[in-house]
Amino acid sequence: MTTKKLLSRVTVAVRFLLAAIFLGYGSIKLLGGQYDYSDWTLINKDTVDGTSFVWAFYGYSPFYGRMTGLFEFLPALLLLSKRTATLGALGLFAVSLNITLMDFAFHYPSVKYFVLGYTLLLVFLLYQDRETLLDAFWRRHAQKNRLDPEVPARTEMSHG
Repeated sequence: MTTKKLLSRVTVAVRFLLAAIFLGYGSIKLLGGQYDYSDWTLINKDTVDGTSFVWAFYGYSPFYGRMTGLFEFLPALLLLSKRTATLGALGLFAVSLNITLMDFAFHYPSVKYFVLGYTLLLVFLLYQDRETLLDAFWRRHAQKNRLDPEVPARTEMSHG
C-alpha cells in the first residue's frame, strides 16, 4: 500500500471517528442531557467545582444547551460525506476549540485531554485540505484583486 493511499484511509477513518463522537455528544445535548437543567440556587464559586458551575450555567437555558448540541450534530453529519467534509471539519474545529479552551480553563478532569485530541484530529483533517482552503480563502481573493482594475497588476516582466 502506498503512503498516499494509507493517508487517504487514515483521513477517512478520522472523519468517521470524529463524526461518531460528535454525533453522540450532539444527540445527548439535543435530547436534553449533559447539562444540569434542574432547579438550583445561587452558586458560590468557592464551594462548587468548575465542572458543576459550567454545567449549571449551560443548563440555565435548555434552548442554549440544545443549540450547543445542534452545533456539534450538524457539522458531524457533514463529515460523513467527502464532498462536505471540509465544511464539517471547519465547523467542528471552532466548536472543539471552544470546548478545549473551556475544559482547560475550568479545570475539567481528564476528559479535557480527549477533547484536545479531537481538536488536533480536526487540525489533521483541515491540513489534508489545506490547498482547497488556501484557494477558497486566500488565493481566490488574491486572484480577484489581480483582475480588479483598481488594483495595479503585477506582471512577470516588471522590474523592481
